Amino acid sequence: MTSFTRAVAAENSGNLEEARARYLEVLQAEPQNPSALHRLGVVELRLGRPREAVILFQQSLAIAKDLEVYLDFGSAMAAMARWDAAAAVYAAALRVAPASVDAHYGLALALHRQGRAQDAEPHYRKVLATHSHLGEVHNNLGVALQELGRFAEAAAAHREAARLDPADAGAWSKLGVALHRMGHGTEAEAVFRKAVGFAPGDAENWHNLTCLLDATGRPAEALAASRVAVALDPASGRNWLALGNAAHAARRWREAWRAASAAVRLEPSDPAARNNLGNALRELGRPQDAVAQYRAALDLQPDFALAEINLALLLSSLRDAAGALAVLRGLLARQPANGDAWRRLGRVLAEAARPDAAVAVLRNAVAIDPGEPEAHVDLAMAAAMAGWSAVSVTACRRVLRLVPDHAAALGQLVHRQRLLCDWRDLDGLEARLLRRVREGAEGVSPFDVLSCASTLADQQAAAARWAAAKARAAVPTARPQAVAAAVAARDARLRIGYLSSDFREHAMGHLMVDALETHDRSRFAVTAYSTGIDDGSALRRRLERGIERFVDLRRHTDADAARAIAADGIDILVDLTGFTTFSRSSILAARPAPVQVNWLGYPGTLGAEYVDYIVADPIVIAPGEEGFFTEQVVRLPDCYQPNDRRRVIAEATPTRADCGLPGDGFVFCCFNSPYKLTPALFDGWARILAAVPGSVLWLYAGDPQVAANLRREGEARGVNPGRLVFARPMPHAEHLARHRLADLFLDTLPYNAHTTASDALWAGLPVLTRRGTTFAGRVAASLLRAAGLPELIVDGQEAYEAAAVTLARSPGRLRDLRDRLARNRPVCALFDTPRFARHLEAAYREMWEIHRAGGAPRPITIAADDTGGPISALQGEGEAT
Repeated sequence: MTSFTRAVAAENSGNLEEARARYLEVLQAEPQNPSALHRLGVVELRLGRPREAVILFQQSLAIAKDLEVYLDFGSAMAAMARWDAAAAVYAAALRVAPASVDAHYGLALALHRQGRAQDAEPHYRKVLATHSHLGEVHNNLGVALQELGRFAEAAAAHREAARLDPADAGAWSKLGVALHRMGHGTEAEAVFRKAVGFAPGDAENWHNLTCLLDATGRPAEALAASRVAVALDPASGRNWLALGNAAHAARRWREAWRAASAAVRLEPSDPAARNNLGNALRELGRPQDAVAQYRAALDLQPDFALAEINLALLLSSLRDAAGALAVLRGLLARQPANGDAWRRLGRVLAEAARPDAAVAVLRNAVAIDPGEPEAHVDLAMAAAMAGWSAVSVTACRRVLRLVPDHAAALGQLVHRQRLLCDWRDLDGLEARLLRRVREGAEGVSPFDVLSCASTLADQQAAAARWAAAKARAAVPTARPQAVAAAVAARDARLRIGYLSSDFREHAMGHLMVDALETHDRSRFAVTAYSTGIDDGSALRRRLERGIERFVDLRRHTDADAARAIAADGIDILVDLTGFTTFSRSSILAARPAPVQVNWLGYPGTLGAEYVDYIVADPIVIAPGEEGFFTEQVVRLPDCYQPNDRRRVIAEATPTRADCGLPGDGFVFCCFNSPYKLTPALFDGWARILAAVPGSVLWLYAGDPQVAANLRREGEARGVNPGRLVFARPMPHAEHLARHRLADLFLDTLPYNAHTTASDALWAGLPVLTRRGTTFAGRVAASLLRAAGLPELIVDGQEAYEAAAVTLARSPGRLRDLRDRLARNRPVCALFDTPRFARHLEAAYREMWEIHRAGGAPRPITIAADDTGGPISALQGEGEAT
């Protein structure tokens, strides 16, 4: 036996060190023996010394071009992950043996590992042309085709691999990935589950299943699958990333944070992990930490659009509009066709109270991606904020063509058409909206439901879902210990905080200012927390002067605002905005005060577990209706609405001609917002006008389209367009003065006149109302009762029309009503602010005493003591005392 033969025998038996020694003996005798150089190189490679092997292969090939040497040389390069060199070696092998299957396969793998899937494909196909039974090659070809975006061909390749070996879990898993990319979710899931069944211990299969379940909106199942993947391979950052995504979708914020933190520890240079950690921190109420993670993601990948958008939205929520706009404009400078970035820019501008600019930006978003419904939703909202109701209507209709059951767009469309008095298809739209509310749809603004023919149950259901959504991002806030200690040691005054976005020239401001000024400062420390704009008006300045503390929280985040209120040691926080425009109910959701109250701004329940009481009276919430209010009902004895004894009426009365009114004839008027008008109401008004010859109906119309639509509706009911007169917006004192030209205010239903009714009564104009079935439909009745004019409250449409006609034909009776209203104004409960303040303060005292005694909130009725001050009476569950 020769030395070479003994070397080969040792190599074949696994005695590699002996084989190495024998081959060296051969080469000592024959330094140019190509076979010995080749075999020694193979031994060195098997001994884990690829560099030595490479030198030997090169020496062998310098002597003789042998295919086997090339193949082993290529393997050595692959073992060192030198894929470029491996590709060169296999290409050289193919020049020696063009038909070599091994060389084609080696070259395919080397090219593929370099990211050259397109170059690898023909070599995989060369192998399969003669060796179609090789499932591994089919799988690798399928992976290359997926990378090339040819998912149908990839699925075919993986399907063939699975046919060749039905127990090949890898083939099934890769087939599932291709099917998922093709949008065949149901089949992809079945395939992934088959892969899991064949290889339940393979984390990759569970990871793939997680991604599919997450993408198809099944967070609980995705969470379960991702937990298995992490348990099987806890060292994989991508598994933790998938777990974090699933936990985020399931709203399990702490688990999402832990998973994202693990992904960052394992893959600190992965920008996606940083972005996900930012998302989790944002949801946990740690916005500054989230900003740092988004910025870290962008440091790693400056063109990471998703992280830029997340950062911009968070900066906007932190009231850093300038920072948010800079981020988004930078993104759009690089990607001007990024519709999502345009949409987010529009949202930031809207949140920064720049709705006109938002509309312009959102037009770009919908032009780039006209099939994206949320872009049209945002355009509708921005246009509504800008007062462009027609643009908002068009956008809402586009949303509903794309997503017919889009509840938020449906509610917005109903409200916007109401604002325009565009009643085409309105009955059908309202019926659809109420059906969606009753089906449990989320996203419907409760305010949009109030002016529909909704029930108390409908209003509570819509409010509860809205309130719960607002609470999701709220960070619980407690009084700091130092504040708690200071509260215990302070004076005996009760700390009342009023929260509103409307401390300005606004109906709420006009109603509240006198009551705020009249609070007994020896017993109550009052703070106003303003979250709205400073409009520079005289009313704003009066509010600032008339309140003990006026705090501007407009630029505070909801969390920071809640912390500020808690730090002030507020005992009772009263929300004056509710779910109207610019609501900040997430502040309430953080529970900054031990007792929280819904009052005045929103005529209905907030449906929020974090609000304890609603201030009402016996008319607006009738006995027995308490179950439709999530809050406990507090009934004041006269009227829930305060008024300003000092509101100014301009001395000069405009002429009828100035206001477009005829020189004579009876003037019915309604200065309510147009959204409170309904087709059925207008039917009745048309009949009233027909029954009172020469009369006119004077309506408020800030938008010319409102007037045009109402004239059209009037003509359809036989009303001469000249009998409809439209009032333009004007300063409040002058607006009150023009009431002197009207004879009778006709109220609306299902949503009454509220501030507009008290304005009319203050100006001396009688108001005729129908009593409705909800809070919003009974306010005018409450006002008239408190003003001493209960006979102007009727039940039913026929009685309403008959009363209007009778009063128009009875000038003496109407004059008596005016005279009585003039006599009552200085003394009636409606305009007796000190009396009102005493009742309200008694209610606050009762709320606080219940809380201080450790009791749960319960109904309260305040009974007036006309001889000195109010006394209070607590109610049992649903029972008046």
